[in-house]
Amino acid sequence: MSAAAPPAAPARIDAPTAARLAVLAGATFVYVTFEVFPVGLIHDIAADLDVGAGRIGLLISGYAVVAALVTIPSVALAARVSRGTALVVSLLVLVVAELLAAVATGFATMAVSRVAAALTHGVLWSLIAPAAATLVPRERVGTATAVVFGGSSLAAIVGSPGTALVGELIGWRATALLLAAATVVVTLALVWALRPRQTTTAPPNDGPAAAPPGTAGRGTADRPAVDWPAVLTLCAVAVVLVVAHFLSYTYFAVIVTEVAGASGAVVVLLAVFGGAGAVGTYLIGRHNDSAPQRAAAVTMAAFAIGVGLLALAFAPVPTAVRCAVAAVAVAVWGGAFAAAGPVFQTGVMRLAGGDADRASSVYVTGFQIGIAGGSALGATLLGQPVGRLPLISAVLATAVLATVLIRRPVPVS
Repeated sequence: MSAAAPPAAPARIDAPTAARLAVLAGATFVYVTFEVFPVGLIHDIAADLDVGAGRIGLLISGYAVVAALVTIPSVALAARVSRGTALVVSLLVLVVAELLAAVATGFATMAVSRVAAALTHGVLWSLIAPAAATLVPRERVGTATAVVFGGSSLAAIVGSPGTALVGELIGWRATALLLAAATVVVTLALVWALRPRQTTTAPPNDGPAAAPPGTAGRGTADRPAVDWPAVLTLCAVAVVLVVAHFLSYTYFAVIVTEVAGASGAVVVLLAVFGGAGAVGTYLIGRHNDSAPQRAAAVTMAAFAIGVGLLALAFAPVPTAVRCAVAAVAVAVWGGAFAAAGPVFQTGVMRLAGGDADRASSVYVTGFQIGIAGGSALGATLLGQPVGRLPLISAVLATAVLATVLIRRPVPVS
């Protein structure tokens, strides 16, 4: 009796494909950097525009509300053109938004710039992961998604603390101009990355991008339709976690200043948050394909522990101890939240059958609802002790962890 053949090794991602995935990650980097632009500069922008910090925080929740309202119809409209065209247009709109922010002399103009970016936010986030999935073999979809989401982690490492640091040196308006220039560069690179590759073999993943115009993402005999109840359940779980995150993250500068007793720690801990996010993205890329349910449980547990520790940092202990606890908390929290994005996005695409773009648009809409809800809830709590923000985040994250363990909404494959 002959021995059973060993299982085939997973296909590798070649260098040209890796370069294209890196460009897609660059697109998420610039979009997330602008999305959270007010976080590290909340006090500077508020003082310059002569408004309160809570009102600047509402720029983030308002952005999310607009994105939530327009994501599904904008993605439906984008289906009339190629995925690449829709992605490039979304980045061009972002450039316009960044330029508006740079010239803003009042709160109204700043709000308009946020609305402009929010209009195509959902298009980019709904199409970017499916676009990455079409570049790789099916068994590497989780890895490709993690790479693309690595751009948002890089935004936390470099983008958010970087804009805070540069903003202190040259002003937040000039920083917005630099971000616009970076977005132009990424847009040009994206045009190259999404060009059809010259090949004599079939594409590695015959996903929606391979379908004729106007039919991408529709169920067929080979690609079943979306399991909508499962998708909506997973999206609902994601919404609660995003509320828990942005309830505290929107007011990161306020929380850290309160804990450390000085604003100088904000840039440092934002960098810690982002660095941990890079580690979380790397680890989830290794395990999200092989053990998605376990990866989801560990990610949610780490998130709950991280924000719970941050709440403990408000205990009446010496400042040095509080800062140390806050640093550990921010690291665990940042790593977990960075990993959560690929967990949920890959899960949605696995449940989506032949309609990844539309299912992703529902997920992105839910994500924006979570951002808006978390930021707005945080704004209402700013008049109370700041330590309540991470405490409530920890309670919500614990509820998400319990749901993940009991309901197991993240699909295996």
